[in-house]
Amino acid sequence: MVARDLLRVLEGRGVRLGVDGGYLTTRAPAGAITPELAAAIKAQKAELLLELQRGPVGALAPLPEPLARLIGAAICNQLNRPGFLPSGIVPNLGEYVLSCAAQYAAGVEPDRQLEALWAARGVWVT
Repeated sequence: MVARDLLRVLEGRGVRLGVDGGYLTTRAPAGAITPELAAAIKAQKAELLLELQRGPVGALAPLPEPLARLIGAAICNQLNRPGFLPSGIVPNLGEYVLSCAAQYAAGVEPDRQLEALWAARGVWVT
């Protein structure tokens, strides 16, 4: 298992690794780190330190302010209406925006989700 995959496994178990003064730090719920995981952490310590210094696993750029406002409007139920997008009609623009934002946050085709959010913003602004 490579360091990035190990970080994902650990995150899934609630384990948070960090770097403090060049040292690897760990926060974990009781029992989250099995003896096998502890051995993997020890064996890949240098690689884990490098990955953690690069930034969060799968980190995405923050959304531009106009898209953040669009998502805020969707959260406040201000977009509960049909949306006529270039790709077709969506019955509830707010749900569509929140779905795209969630997929973006999860790293599912982020470029496609950004494109969809910009299209939804164009409908919202007009």
